[in-house]
Amino acid sequence: MRFRSTILDDDGSTTTTVLEASDEQALHDRLHREGRALLRVRALDAADADEPDDLPLAPRRLLLLTQALHEALDAGVPLLGTFEAIVEQEDHAATADMLAGIGERIAAGQMLSDALAQCPRAFPPLYIALIRAGEQSGSLPEVLQSIAGFLEWRIEISATIKQAMVYPLVVAAAGYAMVLFMTAFVIPRLGSVLEKMGGDLPRASLMLIDVSGFVAAHVWLILLGSIAAAIGAFVLLRTPTVQGLALAAMARLPVVRQVVSTMALAQFCRTFSVLLQAGLTMTSALELGGAAVALPRVRDGLDGARERILGGARLGEALQEQEVLPPVALSMVMVGEEAGRLPITFERLSRLYDREVKAAVKRALGLLEPVVTVLLGVVVGGVAVLVVTTIYSAMKGIGR
Repeated sequence: MRFRSTILDDDGSTTTTVLEASDEQALHDRLHREGRALLRVRALDAADADEPDDLPLAPRRLLLLTQALHEALDAGVPLLGTFEAIVEQEDHAATADMLAGIGERIAAGQMLSDALAQCPRAFPPLYIALIRAGEQSGSLPEVLQSIAGFLEWRIEISATIKQAMVYPLVVAAAGYAMVLFMTAFVIPRLGSVLEKMGGDLPRASLMLIDVSGFVAAHVWLILLGSIAAAIGAFVLLRTPTVQGLALAAMARLPVVRQVVSTMALAQFCRTFSVLLQAGLTMTSALELGGAAVALPRVRDGLDGARERILGGARLGEALQEQEVLPPVALSMVMVGEEAGRLPITFERLSRLYDREVKAAVKRALGLLEPVVTVLLGVVVGGVAVLVVTTIYSAMKGIGR
């Protein structure tokens, strides 16, 4: 059997590792003969043995881990002891094993950034780059504090966007369910009655009856297909390629165009500010900051600006040429570049765009609510008008 074991060595240090033994007592006896003591032990079942050491961390879980590392380092607690304490408090066994593995690599002499880099699903490249910059500059606690603030901002912005999307999605789902119910259960029964009554019906009414007959015959397949399509769309939208295509399409819509563009600028300014404050070079900060932007147009502009800087241009000139920032923000960047205060300038721009994003979301939501409501009324009302017209035409035929 395999055991996740925390061991007290003869020199007083502790290590956490995975050992094999027939049972816990055999493991304890073996370590005792070696002059070591077994402090904690947990058996790993088959599922744990097959579990990869690289697991994705939820944004809030990553934020809590970053805050714990910052508080520990700021208080002078060694990294190894911090990871051991975090592992003890972790409820999810697989995540605890992953964090314990990071602690083992640190105990073996690896830098924190190198240990985290072996878990790319849990710690993205931007996170690793910031940690490595903090280690090289000797300001790791300050960098961890900046990362925690950045993660808090991302969680807050994500929550704002999700909250704004709740109303349109709920109304659209309710409208779809209502139309499906009418075409699957109400109109087919009305059609059978009208067939018995006879009479000529308008072409639109005949088409509605035919469509409702098809929907009624395949309602469960349509329902399952709709659910599968919704799940598939949700999964695809989590991939970077589809996200970029969706955002590029949304950037052309009049209602949400401002939200998407402002969000991209807020992402860039916030990320670029944190990277510069961590001590990264401008070209490295542009590369990582551009990768963190979801909107393809802005990301491509930042890549072009980086190439211009490598060719000898200044940041303000490169951003102006690529038309990444609006004129007011661009003038602030040029002044900050002249004064050597680019990190502070981009931090101020990030706060400015934070407010702009929230205001743009409120404006878009204020426009989306009546638009979605009107569209729902048009669709449902159109079906209702067709039903009433059909009944009226049939009654008119009887009157003749």
